[in-house]
Amino acid sequence: MRIFCLLSILLLSVFSVEGYGMSDTSIYSKINGNRGEGISNLKGVRNLRVVLNGVLYRSGANNVYGPIISRSNDSPLSFQTLLNLREQGFRGAYYLYNSNFDSVGWPQMLPALKAVDMEYSSVIPKTDSAACIILTDVYHSIKGISKGAILVHCWNGWHMSGLMSVYALMQFCDFNPVDAWEYWKTCTDNNYNGFEKIRKRIFEFIPDKDMKITEDEKKKICPCEEATKK
Repeated sequence: MRIFCLLSILLLSVFSVEGYGMSDTSIYSKINGNRGEGISNLKGVRNLRVVLNGVLYRSGANNVYGPIISRSNDSPLSFQTLLNLREQGFRGAYYLYNSNFDSVGWPQMLPALKAVDMEYSSVIPKTDSAACIILTDVYHSIKGISKGAILVHCWNGWHMSGLMSVYALMQFCDFNPVDAWEYWKTCTDNNYNGFEKIRKRIFEFIPDKDMKITEDEKKKICPCEEATKK
């Protein structure tokens, strides 16, 4: 696997998320805990991790233990959480399921988010073509077509966010399927049994040749070898 080390903490003046040390930590390390323990204005998410420095992050939704309104775990992020993420340098977030997306009134709140340049949508990567929608958005961030970091989140920050993270690492950072599968398993907090379909998808994933990035871009966003250690 070709892994590129960062020369320094990158984009500190651009993404305030960098101020939390995301760029120089292991991709296995959590920025906050399973109940959102840690940084106060990021308690609306849990099990937050860096994937691509300054570009892509992953998490679960901290709905049960969240500081805003407690609701079922299978729900999207709260409006206030997304505003907090915007303040930390995120420009968009993807909810990787659709459960309760309509029932909590999200379609009516999306214009208010757009007014502060924050995008939020439900995209379920059940197929590689659906996953490509998110990867294309990540690609645009890498290329500077869009400015700001992206969050992909599921309910716990384990399975679907892990799959999208694996795809991004394989697409942009040359991860091979064996290392990608080990990364996916390790970031599930031991909840990885019975997911053979995800394993199959990881081993069958083929990076899109139209979304290649340069070696210099890889040096800026991809985790260094030390950051890939458990």
